[in-house]
Amino acid sequence: MPNPTPPKVVLATAGSLGDLHPFIALATALRERGFQAEIVSSPDYAAKVRAEGLVFHPVGPSQAELQAQMGMDATQLTRRVAASNNFLFERLLLPNLEEGARSLITAASGASVIVGSTFAAGAAIAAEKLDVPFVPVALQPAIVFSAYDPPRMPAAPWLSPADSGLQLQLNRLTTMLARASTARWTAPVDQIRERFGLAPARRNLLLDGLCGQPLSIGLYSKLLSQKQLDAPSGFEVAGYAPYDSHLGGPSVMPDALANFLAAGSSPIVFTLGSAAVNIAGDFYVEGLAAARRCGRRAVLLVGPEGSLSAADGDDVLALPYAPYSTLFPEAAVIVHQGGVGTTQQALRAGRPQLVIPHLGDQFDNAARIVRLGCGTILPRRRYTSQRVAAALQRLLSDAETHATAERLGSIAARENGGAVAAKLITELIS
Repeated sequence: MPNPTPPKVVLATAGSLGDLHPFIALATALRERGFQAEIVSSPDYAAKVRAEGLVFHPVGPSQAELQAQMGMDATQLTRRVAASNNFLFERLLLPNLEEGARSLITAASGASVIVGSTFAAGAAIAAEKLDVPFVPVALQPAIVFSAYDPPRMPAAPWLSPADSGLQLQLNRLTTMLARASTARWTAPVDQIRERFGLAPARRNLLLDGLCGQPLSIGLYSKLLSQKQLDAPSGFEVAGYAPYDSHLGGPSVMPDALANFLAAGSSPIVFTLGSAAVNIAGDFYVEGLAAARRCGRRAVLLVGPEGSLSAADGDDVLALPYAPYSTLFPEAAVIVHQGGVGTTQQALRAGRPQLVIPHLGDQFDNAARIVRLGCGTILPRRRYTSQRVAAALQRLLSDAETHATAERLGSIAARENGGAVAAKLITELIS
C-alpha cells in the first residue's frame, strides 16, 4: 500500500530572525512527529528555510521591496519602528494584511492546522476562511500583557509584577487604556475580514492575538515568565525553541573566530541582533573602547552591512555573524540589545548580560534579565565607553551574578520548546 500523505502544518511568522528561528525549530519538531511542516514568511528567508529541508512560501514584500515602497533605507525604517508602534501597525502591518491573508490561504490549502505568530495577523483570517484550527504563538512575554506580570515599557514605567492590591489594579487600568488607544485598528481588520466573507471579530490587534482559540502557545523560556493567572484559555508556555544557523543547516563557527577564542582570554561579546544592528550608531566603537578600559578582548558582531573598521588590533575581532550557541558560552560578558532570541541564547550560555534596549519588547526582556539576577541594564542614551566599562567591571567582579547566570543556564539549556509545542499541536488536531 502507498504511504499515507503526512498531515500538513503551515507556520506563519513575520519580523526579524528572532521571529523566524523559533518557527524553524518548531517546524523541525513537527517534522520529527511525522508532519509536513511548511513555513510562510518574508521572501528574504527562503534560502535558509529550504536549507533545512522545509517547504517555504514567500508572503509579503522583501526587505528591499519594503524599503522601496516606504522610500526609506534599513536604518530609517528601523528608527521609525523603534519610535512608534503606530508606524509598525498602521504603515507596515495593516496595509499588507489583506494580501498576506490571501497568500496564506493559497499556501495553507489542505493544511490540518495553521500556526502563526501574533504579528502574522493574516494567519488567523486564513485559518478561519479555510475552517482549520489556528494556533497563535507569542514569542515573548510582553505580548501576553498579563496584569500579574506586565511588560516593562518606557511609556508605562509604573508597571510591575503584582499578585493583588493597588499595583495589580494599576496594571489592569493601564491595559484598559492601551486597549482604548489602539481600538482604531479593529475596524480596518474587520473590514478586511468582511471582504473574505467573515463576520467581524471585534478583537484588538495588539492585545487579543492569543484569545479565542482552543490552544495558544508561549514559545519563550519559562525563566522569563511562567503561565499567569489571567492567561487566555488554552494558553501554555512551552519554553524556548532554540535554533542557531546563519544560512541553514549545521551551525559552524568561522575559523577566524575559533582561532581568536583560542588565542587568549574570554572576550566581551557585543551584538545587536538582526534588527537593532540597523541603528547601531556608536554601539561598537564605544563598546570596544569600554572593553579596552577593562583590559579585555572583544568580539563585535556588526551585521552584514556593518563596518569592520573598528576592529584595529589583536585584541578585537569583528564579524558580520557568528553562531550565538557556540560563541556566547565563551564570552566573559554578553552585551546586547535585548531581542528575545539573543536574550534567550545568552541565558542558555550561562553568562552575565549587559542589556542596552533599543526598541519594542527589548525593554521588557532586559527588565526580566535584571529580575533573574544574571545581568544589568544600561539605557542607550547613557551608552558611553566610561559607563559601559563601569558596568562591565561590576559584572566581571560579581561572583553572585556569575553563579546565578551559570545556574540559570543549566536550566535554560534543558528547555526544548519546539518539542513541547509540537506535542501540544499534535494533541490538538488528533
